[in-house]
Amino acid sequence: MPIAAAAYSDDPNMCLTNIAKYWQSLDNGHVKPVVFGQYSSFCESFNDTCAGLIILDNSTQLITIVFRGTPSYEEFFEHSFNFVEMVPFSAGGKVSKQMFDGFNKIWTNSGIKNVFLALKNQYPYYTFNFVGHSLGGAMASLAAATVVSTGILPSKNVYLYTFGQPKTGDKKFANAVNSIVTQANGDIHSFRVIHNHDIIPHFPPLFGTVYYQHISEMWYPNDMGENASSIDCSKINGEDPKCSNSINFDDLKGNEHKFYYGREVSVYGINGCPDLATSGKTTMAYL
Repeated sequence: MPIAAAAYSDDPNMCLTNIAKYWQSLDNGHVKPVVFGQYSSFCESFNDTCAGLIILDNSTQLITIVFRGTPSYEEFFEHSFNFVEMVPFSAGGKVSKQMFDGFNKIWTNSGIKNVFLALKNQYPYYTFNFVGHSLGGAMASLAAATVVSTGILPSKNVYLYTFGQPKTGDKKFANAVNSIVTQANGDIHSFRVIHNHDIIPHFPPLFGTVYYQHISEMWYPNDMGENASSIDCSKINGEDPKCSNSINFDDLKGNEHKFYYGREVSVYGINGCPDLATSGKTTMAYL
């Protein structure tokens, strides 16, 4: 989660420094992530600035592309989200036009795509992580699906990590993402983390819309505090009725969208992930 949180900060290096300190306290002290670049562009579809960053770690041969969520998510999802308009997506199915327009703006206009392509050519065998919280998670899923479906990267080199990601497209899109993240040996390169009653991953609701979630949900039916356990959900169905979908829609909560692993994501990133070095929480210590 700290990597996703770092995208909310004007100085993400503070979080990355604490990530490195955390791993230095373990056997994996070789982790040395650095900010390669920060990118932003005003997204008319969100009436907000879209932002992202690229993190390079030569020590682990890892490149991470992070998309920031909108700081004013309450206003967006309550009053501004137009889930009716959808557009065809290159990987398959249809996606929210609003999310697609926002993704295109940050991906193309900010320069992040060109830098990503240059890094891919320079380090073709590195692993590429796509990460995001909230709307940033939606854009991370679009980015991961784009680079694999267009042949830029093989799916074996791509991982997707999202926190509180809203539904991004229809079931055909979800199935396309499922195919992309499922490896020949059965491994799933997608981790869609949900905090207990967080309402945003269930928005728009299944009833009355064609939106559908992709795999693989990792549901924490608790406060995500120290030693909290998660439930690994279906590897083939992103709308597993035994996981967060088991909660009645009326019982879902907006406030739990802000907090992951006991931290308010945006504030935690802005403050530099201050307690990471002493948290002892391996499950949240990198992404």
